[in-house]
Amino acid sequence: MTTLVIKGIKPRALNIAAIRQALMNEANLVANAIEDDFNKTVEHWTKKPEFEKIVDMGPPIAILVGTDNEVYGYVDKGTRPHKIYPRKAKALRFQSGYATKTIPGVIGSMAGGPFGDTVFSKGVNHPGTKARNFSKEIEKKWQKKFKRRMEKALSQARLASGHAL
Repeated sequence: MTTLVIKGIKPRALNIAAIRQALMNEANLVANAIEDDFNKTVEHWTKKPEFEKIVDMGPPIAILVGTDNEVYGYVDKGTRPHKIYPRKAKALRFQSGYATKTIPGVIGSMAGGPFGDTVFSKGVNHPGTKARNFSKEIEKKWQKKFKRRMEKALSQARLASGHAL
């Protein structure tokens, strides 16, 4: 009589902590890159806002990068036309021209600012600011990249633990 004995495969225990750490490391790298993109949008600003980042390991894993800076919100979301009046002086004082430092839909900043003759006025009709949509553009840039990078990190962590196919 011939006997065949087949033994089952007994894999190592899944190291959840190591996999979680690999995912957290990659999520932090992505969060830093997203923060870098936000910083590019204010590179030429005199008063730069500070950005805060939070990595939430969920599930699902999520990254939050942003600022509560009011001026950044005006530039990012835009403003409607509005009147500006002096608050502490008898007249507004400003230069007659202004070159924008940012462009709608572009993650970046360039030199710009006021130029021209100095003007005094008791009030002005500001035409409003066109939304730059930095946050939307950065989200669009990173949404698919984030998913791919997290999938790759998970794959590498499974491979290192001996559980990849």
